[in-house]
Amino acid sequence: MHDNDSSAFDGKLPYMVEGMIRGRVLVVDDEKSICSFISALLQKSGHETRVANSGLEALAVAAEGWPDLIVLDLVMAGIDGFETARRIKTNPQTAHIPIVMVTVLDDRESRLRGLEIGAEDFLTKPIDPAELVIRVRNLLRLKEYGDFLSNMNQLLDRQVKQKTAELRSAHIETIFALARVVEFKDRDAASHITRIAHLSRMLAETLGMAAGYAETLFYGSAMHDIGKIMVPTTILLKPGPLTDAEAAIVRLHPRQGAEILRSQDHSPFLSMGAEIAESHHECWDGSGYPNGFAGERIPLSGRIVMLCDRYDALRSKRPYKEAMAHENAVEVVLQGDSRSKPAHYDPELLSAFRRFNGRFAEIYETAVSLN
Repeated sequence: MHDNDSSAFDGKLPYMVEGMIRGRVLVVDDEKSICSFISALLQKSGHETRVANSGLEALAVAAEGWPDLIVLDLVMAGIDGFETARRIKTNPQTAHIPIVMVTVLDDRESRLRGLEIGAEDFLTKPIDPAELVIRVRNLLRLKEYGDFLSNMNQLLDRQVKQKTAELRSAHIETIFALARVVEFKDRDAASHITRIAHLSRMLAETLGMAAGYAETLFYGSAMHDIGKIMVPTTILLKPGPLTDAEAAIVRLHPRQGAEILRSQDHSPFLSMGAEIAESHHECWDGSGYPNGFAGERIPLSGRIVMLCDRYDALRSKRPYKEAMAHENAVEVVLQGDSRSKPAHYDPELLSAFRRFNGRFAEIYETAVSLN
């Protein structure tokens, strides 16, 4: 009756035979004769039954995930039916199992208490066989529909997660493809991109940022220099100082990178990549470019990548400079030189760098891939 999509089912649902619904019923009563009587009636209607003569025994069977329905006597020695039902309904693993409460009590207070606990139906002793069979059948049918919907929701949830994972993978592949474009102009860019991604994520985690933000920053930062594909190679790899005109061309790459990334399909990674591309040369004191933003007008992602980019640039050999040792790079970041000043950096980030710059050195030496 549910087509052929077996992935939506766990094999534990009630089932139909010649139009009659069948199920597994746990009968709970401390009087064995009552258990035998109810079991015989249910088996005659095609149900599979098990018996439990105490509340604790019933809880153990329910925990196995066996019953589709429980017929539960209220008045029992030890844990009574109310407490047994309460424990079943408050356990997420068993709360979905419908309960028919059986009692000699026919007062309104007992029924209200049972309903409050979560019982689905009631039978009063002496039990009417026809009424028992009908109530069990109806509740099993309701459970079948409920389980079907639950399993369908689980199936849909798995499909959504699968599609989300596929989309995420596609976005990451786009990032790799865009990042590799820069490598065609500058072979050293590949290792620089990788290090910036790892450094940025580490700094974000050090600041206590959420894991999702740190991951998005990791992939977004990999595209921080994508705008350099618009810079002529003769300028990008020039061994000497740049002329004012050449420097002006280089200073266009943040805005050009942001425009490139904003033209791609929307994704959190590309959106943050565009944000970083445009802001990673902005300085806390307002002396950066292209917008001359200062303080918190600069996105946090750009502030993080700017500091990481400066550290990595100091450590790396360039056509116009030699590489610095870690200790010298730390001194330049914290004390400044002719091109860099401590006022360029977010004070909170600078404080974190002062305390954790050893992790910068470790990542610089060990980061090998974007994964």
